[in-house]
Amino acid sequence: MATQTVEGSSRSRPRRTNVGVLLK
Repeated sequence: MATQTVEGSSRSRPRRTNVGVLLK
């Protein structure tokens, strides 16, 4: 579930790209 939320957020907000990378 966290991965899907990060992907959706990163697409809506490119500023959360760092969060996705850190979680990955």
